Amino acid sequence: MPTSIIDGSIEAADLKRAKGGATIFRSVTFQQADGGTRTIRNAVVKDNVAAELVPGARGRFYLYNAFDLKGVHGVRTIDGRDIYGFAGNNQKIFLILGIVNLAWIIFTIAVRGGVPLLGAALLILSVVGYIFMSKGQREAQAQFDGDSGYRVT
Repeated sequence: MPTSIIDGSIEAADLKRAKGGATIFRSVTFQQADGGTRTIRNAVVKDNVAAELVPGARGRFYLYNAFDLKGVHGVRTIDGRDIYGFAGNNQKIFLILGIVNLAWIIFTIAVRGGVPLLGAALLILSVVGYIFMSKGQREAQAQFDGDSGYRVT
C-alpha cells in the first residue's frame, strides 16, 4: 500500500458526507510547504482525523492508498497534537462476504454435491480483499508510529 506524507496546510476540504464513523470528502487540497499543491479526491477519513481537515489547518498529513480506498490516516498539528485513525470498514465487509460465501459453498456441496463457481470466486475475492486491507492498515499504522518523534515547526 502506498503511503505518503504532506507537510503544509489545508487549502480546501469539500465534504461529501459523514456516516458511521467515517467521513468522505469530494476533495481535499493541500498547500505543500515546498509551494506546490496536491489534491486528493474521494478521500475516506475517520471522523477524528476529519475534524482536523479544515481550511487553514497546518501540520504533517499522512496519506494512504489501500486497495480501493485513499485518504488521510493521521495528522500531526503545529500545536503538538497527534491524531490517528484508519478508515478501514472494508475489512469487515470482506470478512462478512467471505463467511457468507463459505457457508454458501458448504451448503451447496451438502445439497447438490458440487461447488458453486460464483461462490468460490467471491470467496477468493474476499480473502484477497481482506489481506490487502489488513496490510494497508498495518502499513499506515507503522508509518504514523515510525514518525512519532517528528514535531511540526
